[in-house]
Amino acid sequence: MKILISVYLLLGAALCQFFSAYFYAKGRISYRKAFSFLLLCLSVYLFGSLMIINSDNLQEMIFWNQIQYLGLPFISVLWLVVALIYTRTIYTLKNRTALLLFVVPVITFFIRLTNPWHHLFYTSFEATQAFGINTMLMERGFWYYVNISYTILCLLLTIVIYLLGYLKNRAGDTRNHFVITFFASLFTLIGIMLLLFTLDDQGIDYTALIIPVSLLTISYGIIKHDFLEIRTLARDTIFENNIAGMVILGPGGRIIDFNKAARDFFGKLNISLDNYPLERILDREPELLEIFKSKGDADYAVVINGEKHIFEIDTVLLGNNQDGNMKMLKSIRDVTEERKIREELKVLATTDSLSGLCNRTEFVSLAQRELARAKKHNGELSLLMMDLDSFKHINDTYGHMAGDVVIREIGNLIKSSFRKTDIVGRLGGDEFAVLLKNTSLPEAKKAAEQFRTTVAETKVIIGEQEIGLTISIGAAAKSENDDSSSIEDILRKADDALYEAKAKGRNCVVIWDDEMEDATVIDESLPG
Repeated sequence: MKILISVYLLLGAALCQFFSAYFYAKGRISYRKAFSFLLLCLSVYLFGSLMIINSDNLQEMIFWNQIQYLGLPFISVLWLVVALIYTRTIYTLKNRTALLLFVVPVITFFIRLTNPWHHLFYTSFEATQAFGINTMLMERGFWYYVNISYTILCLLLTIVIYLLGYLKNRAGDTRNHFVITFFASLFTLIGIMLLLFTLDDQGIDYTALIIPVSLLTISYGIIKHDFLEIRTLARDTIFENNIAGMVILGPGGRIIDFNKAARDFFGKLNISLDNYPLERILDREPELLEIFKSKGDADYAVVINGEKHIFEIDTVLLGNNQDGNMKMLKSIRDVTEERKIREELKVLATTDSLSGLCNRTEFVSLAQRELARAKKHNGELSLLMMDLDSFKHINDTYGHMAGDVVIREIGNLIKSSFRKTDIVGRLGGDEFAVLLKNTSLPEAKKAAEQFRTTVAETKVIIGEQEIGLTISIGAAAKSENDDSSSIEDILRKADDALYEAKAKGRNCVVIWDDEMEDATVIDESLPG
């Protein structure tokens, strides 16, 4: 029996030493450091217990009992600290909190160290045996009961903290972590209670016998569930407190874990996450179900409280678990406002603020795209260049504010006069352009003439003044058999035709004729 218990305690102490060094070397995460010191204290205590049962006399037993108290007073409070940090009840152990928690253990340490002078902890010692094992009977003093009460209080708080953590976290793997730590703390408390309330006089240290069971429980959690690696500070700050909803999916679409933001997201859809299989919780949302089952990213649009919301659902593959099945992290972000702002910024970057038409950069970009499409499908494409007649005179006579009014009026006329599929833009100053999709040059000429007439019939009121407007238009088209021409080439031809319209007297339409290698006046019904 003595050999078996000795091996048992030796393995327990060795296991504590190993994991203490392991977690101390893993990094600076607060609960890792606390857990490392906890294991170190446990190893000292278990080693002292081992030496006591193998001592030859009472003096050696007293000595090794003293060694035990290098770590024993701090075990329960360190267990509590690990629980507080692990569950994020506190984020780090501040000086004031440490002083409050460790004041009793520190006093206990010094009282036990100086016990021969005052006997406040133990009043007497007696060597005995139980089941062939050397044990020690100790008459307990006042401070022993203060220390043991504080120990029980710390362990009870630890158990309550882990129990609350279990009830608050509804996802599978996370709940397993709390179950393991709960029972590890409970076993330790049972050992303390047996030590305190045992009715026999054999001096058996039940705590030393039960603590290795707690260690085995935690070791199982480390090996099986890797819980001391999953719930790190980064996990809590990035996962649990992330403004984006996060859902971890396991094999078969089972929800392993989720954060508060994810719970809020599903709550807005009147969906509870209590039922873990996706097919059950998303049976009324087939589109969302397909998104969650896929390994890609997607947008999900839904009406919430009468308003349309757009959610970005991104997927991060977490690799295969032990049975080879894939785990995924689904990130859910409400991008409604972001998309709205993005569209507003796009409008500002691509739109001429005065006319409401495309600016030059955007017009050329869209025109290049349409030209490429027309070349690919052998389609027709025409372009109109337009310039207000005598615009400088309007600015000089009526002021630049009047000029702005005229620009806005022309912009409105262009938008209302041409098709919605056409591309319209202000190239600068009083110069405008229209790209006519699937339009031949004769058809472009007809549309240009109609617009010229519309402008000529328009009157702009500036104060009490009525201003008449006219416009000159140049037209060009994609060459039928020339796929090498660029949008710049067509713009240049239309601009040359516009220049010819100005030279012919303004208020007319001129088209570029490739065969004639010249610009030809088509209509001068209202010479300027």
